[in-house]
Amino acid sequence: MEKARLTYGNAASVYGCCKLFDLCSDDALMSLSLAGQEPFLDWVGWEPSLNCIERRSFIAWVRPSAATGSGHDSGIMADPCGDAQGAEWGVCDFELRDFGRLRRRGPVRDVTMVNVKLCEMQPRYRLDGSPITDDLEFDMRIATEALMQDLKYRIITGSAATPGDFAGLENLVRTGYRNTNGSFCPLMDSIVVNMNGNGMGGGNGMTWNNVPIASSFSFIDILLAAYRRVVQRLSWSPALAAQQLQVGNVVLVAPTHLVRCILDAYTCWSVCPGGQYTPATIQTYEARTFRDSLNGGMFGFGRVFLDGFEVPIIAYDWGLIKTPTRSDCYLLTGAVGNQRLMIGQFNDMRAVAAEFPDRYQATDGGRLLVWTETDMTCIQTHVEIRPRLLLSAPWAQVRFQNVACTQVSPLISPDPWETSFFPETSFKPAKC
Repeated sequence: MEKARLTYGNAASVYGCCKLFDLCSDDALMSLSLAGQEPFLDWVGWEPSLNCIERRSFIAWVRPSAATGSGHDSGIMADPCGDAQGAEWGVCDFELRDFGRLRRRGPVRDVTMVNVKLCEMQPRYRLDGSPITDDLEFDMRIATEALMQDLKYRIITGSAATPGDFAGLENLVRTGYRNTNGSFCPLMDSIVVNMNGNGMGGGNGMTWNNVPIASSFSFIDILLAAYRRVVQRLSWSPALAAQQLQVGNVVLVAPTHLVRCILDAYTCWSVCPGGQYTPATIQTYEARTFRDSLNGGMFGFGRVFLDGFEVPIIAYDWGLIKTPTRSDCYLLTGAVGNQRLMIGQFNDMRAVAAEFPDRYQATDGGRLLVWTETDMTCIQTHVEIRPRLLLSAPWAQVRFQNVACTQVSPLISPDPWETSFFPETSFKPAKC
């Protein structure tokens, strides 16, 4: 098998004679974690796993025998020596197979130049004061940043039907769940609300799992009803009913601009005359004071109270913005007390690095596998992660589709896949 040759790149570097910054005297600090923390990914939580298949089986229901539409046996026995009536039950199950595979690479470098400094003012430093040791580390961090952007996007839009991908929320929070034998299991179905392009006030064509919703109901009315349905279902599960919902177990995840629309609508639903949002009523002193009280919360993006229970909001702009005026959002139940219902998993790369220590390196607690390809004196860095999302209770999750929201300023997004990607108009790749 013939080895593929590397092609020397022209990407600018932190070190070397092809400088990324203009002046040797420029001692500006930089961060190699460009996007910073991501509260939603942190909320999902991540654990290492070496299991290729995760299977979950649930007793979905129990009832007296012969419980049909025409009635069922009563269980009453007059004869102490008579035979007892029976019971029957149903099972729902599902399998989560394999992991996704996300991989990025850095530019091809000349290995003889990766430690060459342009001038004495180098090295560069991160924001925490630690030095960036060489161009190879810089390349690894840039590739990792792009890899994490892939993860942020795929956790919403991913589809396990695509080789190398994993199922994101759009494919997990849905209806039409089936058992591994192919039979339908509607008790596993999520709540999927299609707002049909309507805004916070509601309107025509809205549906709840394809059942029409009256146009008189607002987004907040439907959000409250969905929350109540989830709480009702939780109370029917013995293992979950024994736990108590804690603040942060249930969150509302929406794009930043939609968060503002939701909080404004919730304000008027709570304190405005008639309960409907209008520019005039939101400007009253009572409404403005109430609106300010919704800021902050557990994650700093705001909060709403549903039946008195605080639901924190997480602003998340990856994969949720569908058009300049329409977006999706989710009401997610990640846990009930200490019982996890949603968790991210990653193939633990520490096992690979331990098996092949001269070839691979595992970083970030086993999340990332790092290696280099060489060709003569050319070298290139690769980074890989193998993630998946495990959702044990899809019936406790809610998706809102096609929610309209307009605002004064144009949309901006940190997602490079969006047309609203904020640096797009000034994009200039750093090249030599």
